[in-house]
Amino acid sequence: MDLLNEKQSQKTQTSKGKKIVLILLICSVVFAIAIIAIMIFLEANKVTPEILKINGEQKEEVSDLTIKDTNGNKYIALKDLAEFLGYEYDSSEYQKYGTDTTKCYIKNGNLISGFEIDSNKMYKYEEGTTLDYQYYTLKHNIITYNNRMYVALTDLQKALNLECIINQNGVTEINSTNYLVSVYEEKLKDTGYTISPDQNNQKAIAYGWIIVSKNGIWSVLDPEFEEIIGSKYSSIYFDECNMNYIVSNTNGQYGIITPTGTIEQPLKYDYIEIINYKNMLYKVANSNQYGIMKKDGTLLTKIAYEDIGYKAEPAKKILYTLIIPDLDGKTGETIVVKQKGKYGLVYLETGEEFLPCDHVEKLYSVNELGKINYKIEAEKKTMNLLDYIRYRESQTINL
Repeated sequence: MDLLNEKQSQKTQTSKGKKIVLILLICSVVFAIAIIAIMIFLEANKVTPEILKINGEQKEEVSDLTIKDTNGNKYIALKDLAEFLGYEYDSSEYQKYGTDTTKCYIKNGNLISGFEIDSNKMYKYEEGTTLDYQYYTLKHNIITYNNRMYVALTDLQKALNLECIINQNGVTEINSTNYLVSVYEEKLKDTGYTISPDQNNQKAIAYGWIIVSKNGIWSVLDPEFEEIIGSKYSSIYFDECNMNYIVSNTNGQYGIITPTGTIEQPLKYDYIEIINYKNMLYKVANSNQYGIMKKDGTLLTKIAYEDIGYKAEPAKKILYTLIIPDLDGKTGETIVVKQKGKYGLVYLETGEEFLPCDHVEKLYSVNELGKINYKIEAEKKTMNLLDYIRYRESQTINL
């Protein structure tokens, strides 16, 4: 009986041992599977350092240099980007005193780009020219994170005239027009082509349009150096705001064409120049006489003036003057014109004459203690423009 019990006990212990071994084996397998699963998960979700190349150089990682919004759109910090590019960054609105943390502008040479938090509206301005501000609409709002302003990578082309690509290795590459000019110049050095040195024309490179000349004739190439616009123009001027070119042919006639070369305004003028972006006005000329053309090609004024606008006289602190605002709330905006050595005004809306070009020798604006004042000079006297207008009106009434 004891022998039977002993054998039964040994059999039970052996069975328990096998169960323990089996349980340990199963636990080991489960543990191994769990470890493998964790490793796969970590590998799939590991955070890799942000690799960023600017003008061909890899930059050191900066905390929160790039971020993503809830829709997966990628943004880059404006201030850090400006520093990488060697541009100036200022936390304010251009030509406004004091700091404004909701706004900023970036300066590249004489080109200004201004931005505002929670807005997709931006402006550009070119110092040293008579042109007014150009306004653009971005795809995404400027956003803020940890007191820094961010712009979407997809908006860099329009915002700062930068090329932004993500290469096949997932590396973000941002290139300035200056850098791209140097790259393309090296590739074109044996072709006879010369890239336009004009900074405004070089903006087109960010859009994939390279303005070049060969033997004095201008054309536009793509990044593979295939012709987009053939070699047939004596001059080309890229107007980024209107996304077109002002061109002239070998006969000296000016017109406007699209980026693909389609005629937008016929080449029939002796001269064309964009003079105001707010109202989209062009100065056009024929036979040494000037007039004003609207964006749709219709003439706002006749082509019969000696000049349009009043040229700046820096020594006298006189500003370039083109459009006069509504000074009394009833006149409306007007444009300065010159005829037979005298200045006058025409209505901005209709182009009709408001102040004849008969007595005024100078009609200009000056900045006096931060306020723009408009003045005229006639018969060796200087008067405020509004006072002169009222004087002329009273004389007419008396007559």
